[in-house]
Amino acid sequence: MGERLCPGCRRTVLSRYSRDPVCAPCLRATRGARPVTPAWLWDCLPMREALASADLAAFVAIVRAAMGLSQLDLAGLTGWSQSTVARVESGERDTIYDIRELLHFADAVGMPRHALMPLIAGDPVADAAVAGINQDMEMDRRHFNGVLAGGFAAGIGWASVTIPTRVEAPHIKHLNATIQRLYSDDQRIGGGMLLAPALHLLARVRRMLDEADFTESIGRRLLSTAGELCVCAGWLAYDVDDQNLARQLYAEAYMYAGHAGDERLRVNVTSYLAMQAIRLARTYPGRAREALHSVAVGREAARRWATPRVHALLAVREAVAHATLGDQIACRRAIATAWREVEHGTHEDDPAWTGFVSETTLTYFEGLTSMTLDKPVRAVDRFQRLLADSAIGDRNRLYYRSCLANALLASGAKQESLNEGLNLLSQMSGSRRTLRELAPLRAVAGESSEFAGRYDSLLAA
Repeated sequence: MGERLCPGCRRTVLSRYSRDPVCAPCLRATRGARPVTPAWLWDCLPMREALASADLAAFVAIVRAAMGLSQLDLAGLTGWSQSTVARVESGERDTIYDIRELLHFADAVGMPRHALMPLIAGDPVADAAVAGINQDMEMDRRHFNGVLAGGFAAGIGWASVTIPTRVEAPHIKHLNATIQRLYSDDQRIGGGMLLAPALHLLARVRRMLDEADFTESIGRRLLSTAGELCVCAGWLAYDVDDQNLARQLYAEAYMYAGHAGDERLRVNVTSYLAMQAIRLARTYPGRAREALHSVAVGREAARRWATPRVHALLAVREAVAHATLGDQIACRRAIATAWREVEHGTHEDDPAWTGFVSETTLTYFEGLTSMTLDKPVRAVDRFQRLLADSAIGDRNRLYYRSCLANALLASGAKQESLNEGLNLLSQMSGSRRTLRELAPLRAVAGESSEFAGRYDSLLAA
């Protein structure tokens, strides 16, 4: 058997033992989009370069690599046979160069047609493609908000959203891979550029539920996937401080959890509902009791199966709610429960959404509850300990630094707080949630100060 070159870069020899359709560097590139363009699945540089050079065999292989699909999975999505996928990727079959076949492929994998612009322009950084994608993304958001305001049947513009006539397991796998990609990109760039693609995907899944054919077991999985997507989109809306949209998405996710009989999804949703209720309690203190109710519902749903990490997550939500209500003893008890659960270590049945629950997370919640209970000096200590952890991701580090800036301000270190805040503003992107955390600093900054000017400019953007 002859050597196989990576279809992406045409330089690296693929190992015969590798199951990936492209080499490791190309695979990494598909999972991190260029920072100057919308960072979502269809805009990574290898895809654009393959399109610009009209190398559609490489393009198909790169799409499959980015989605983490097997040839059989991709065949299930497109209606091809597995051998056809293999022959297209190897260049032995060129039917995808037929515009009808190419558009069928794009629609089958949920690719917006604007993203094919590099093929037309012969330029991997064609500005028209970026502009078109952005317009579609904003349109998706407007349409989705119209649905929330006027009912499921109105305003979504679903004619542009394609769905398969029959949903199979590969479609579920594709959707779940895309959801994980949204979470991964969120850790790098924040929710601002990802919310509209998430809403577009949700519109597609809703149409699948309403119009496509599927077996009972696939239907339950599709309902759970729709719920997970609502949770993801709800988080992205929360991150850009669109609290009404986030709340509606979480409510929809809860409905899907009930229809699917998915207790794990129900617990995940109640955790997010508690988190948002606590956020809203800053303005409406009674929402803290709503958070405690959500935790109680989550505990009941988790009663028969939950791992220590799940119990720890619910405990920290409870702790912050108690702190918001001023109940120091109940807060301390809940934090102690969370620490005991985390000390049990990880479990093979831990849901993926508990992956962030760790000693680092608990240190953050100790700082947060200390601030809520008006103990800023203790909060400064906890946030400083937290930021000493080199393993914290860049975006989470920015958010934790905003918490530290607030704690410094509350402890009386005004100038140190403003210096920290000003440094943060120069690094801010994507997450309005982090920007909003700096509102107390804006309140004490002089109107003519550099901090005030930068903060107001970012808030207005």
